[in-house]
Amino acid sequence: MNKWIYPNIKSNAIIQDIPNSVQNILINRGYKTKEEINEFLSCDINSLLDTSLMKDADKGADIIISAIKNKEQIIIVGDYDCDGVCATAFGMITLKKIGANVNYYVNDRFVDGYGISCSVIDNILNQYPDTKLIITCDNGISAVEAVDYAKKKGLKVVITDHHEPGDIIPAADAVIDPKQKDDTYPFKELCGAGVMFKLMILIYKKLNININKVYWHIDIVALATVGDVVPLVGENRIIVQKGLILINQKPSPVFRILKQITEIKTEVNSHFVLGFIYVPMINAIGRIIGKPNKAIDLFLINNKTELIECIEFLKEVNETRKQMTESQTKRAEDIVEKQKLKNVIVIHDESFHEGLIGLIAGRLKEKYNRPVIVFTKSDDNVLKGSARSINGFHIKNEFDTIKHLIIKHGGHEKAAGLSIERDKFDEFKEAIIQLGQTKLTEGDLVKTYKVDYEINSNKIFIEICEELKMLEPYGEGNPKPNIVLSNFQVTEPPFYMGKEKQHIKFKGNLVSVILWNGTEAYKEQGEPTNMTFLGFPEINTYRDISSLQFTCKDYKVG
Repeated sequence: MNKWIYPNIKSNAIIQDIPNSVQNILINRGYKTKEEINEFLSCDINSLLDTSLMKDADKGADIIISAIKNKEQIIIVGDYDCDGVCATAFGMITLKKIGANVNYYVNDRFVDGYGISCSVIDNILNQYPDTKLIITCDNGISAVEAVDYAKKKGLKVVITDHHEPGDIIPAADAVIDPKQKDDTYPFKELCGAGVMFKLMILIYKKLNININKVYWHIDIVALATVGDVVPLVGENRIIVQKGLILINQKPSPVFRILKQITEIKTEVNSHFVLGFIYVPMINAIGRIIGKPNKAIDLFLINNKTELIECIEFLKEVNETRKQMTESQTKRAEDIVEKQKLKNVIVIHDESFHEGLIGLIAGRLKEKYNRPVIVFTKSDDNVLKGSARSINGFHIKNEFDTIKHLIIKHGGHEKAAGLSIERDKFDEFKEAIIQLGQTKLTEGDLVKTYKVDYEINSNKIFIEICEELKMLEPYGEGNPKPNIVLSNFQVTEPPFYMGKEKQHIKFKGNLVSVILWNGTEAYKEQGEPTNMTFLGFPEINTYRDISSLQFTCKDYKVG
């Protein structure tokens, strides 16, 4: 049974103009003072920190400005995921606006692998022989050898990244990454595009150019921030909120046509439209095809017909990705079910598509609530893996402890990638499972929901939905509140929906509840009529009639 943790603090309102529901949720999430609550809710763009506080930011900005003034060839080297794609496109747009001679190189996932390398340097020089300056985005912090090679070739290198650095920092001309140990920049959670965004603000300020010309493209940075699943607090919250305002009120051709083609009828939001529709489309081309140039060009195209063709292509690739993910996840689940379930799940299957193993790992993590590592074949002697983890098991740090079994690895607390020698798979599996048995308790493996607020189904009011909108945008670090709907009494026979009648709609006195994929468990419990739900209330509008609907993610009988 899943665990619900109710808040310890039942606070009274401390700010007169803000609804109690919003204040209580924020207080229980750690915002204790009026100032902290007001700052969180205001999302004032003037609250963005001074980029100069970031180590090497001024140095990097000056190097780029010098290259622009001298008409030197600049190449942006990006990553193939949504963050890298958006960072590359944003850098291209904002640098071209100020006269830079700039182009980009982005890796082929299956040929180049992740990040800048010696072979990537050679490819760049073959394609752009006049290159003088390389700017990395969303990569580079671990590229010690590649940077040394670039320097020997007479190139200047400015690294912009947000990943955890290793023991050795590359000898680039400037290394801009707020996660460096000696970097005192107060906010450490920017994504790659976020770091590029802050750097461009600094460059525009140094050139006395109106920084609103950078803000005009904050929509791209917002998409990257959601796509990279960084915490939506601090500067990230400001970026996403302002980006969404732009997308909804003054959309660029890209976002206007994206909305039309994906048939979004509502306002674009962070947690659903950006997170589950747009981001997967951007990621799909890198996952399935390898080289995401089409995704980058999406933001650079000026012709409407070409733009429509590009979006349709991305949509088609994503549909293929969806189908492949479903079938390969089912195979992965079959493999897991045949094994004894351990604290850490490690599986290997050479039929898995290399670009999908991260998604498969994520699906398994959600189902089994355990750290998951999924491997597939990279070449004859190497397996490539992707990991997703849970609270209490910092996957990148755990890989650090057994790095003697790993060729290379990198990542974060909850997600990481790695390569191992094929003949070390069994040894690696045993070692990581042992770490899981040591570090994880039974309590860690129970799916836990932190309750943010409770409402009584007999007293529920439609205004709660408008109040909760004040907490948007939702995402990592600021999830949709877990609202408990208590004392719910089913007033009519449940309505079973879906092709296989796997979904249920419950009718109550004041609100309807939707339970997705819950039919089997509900019938096993004898179809109870008195329940307490955990989920989120929303306004459902059908034929111009609005009503309150509660979407359930878990429930308890009684």
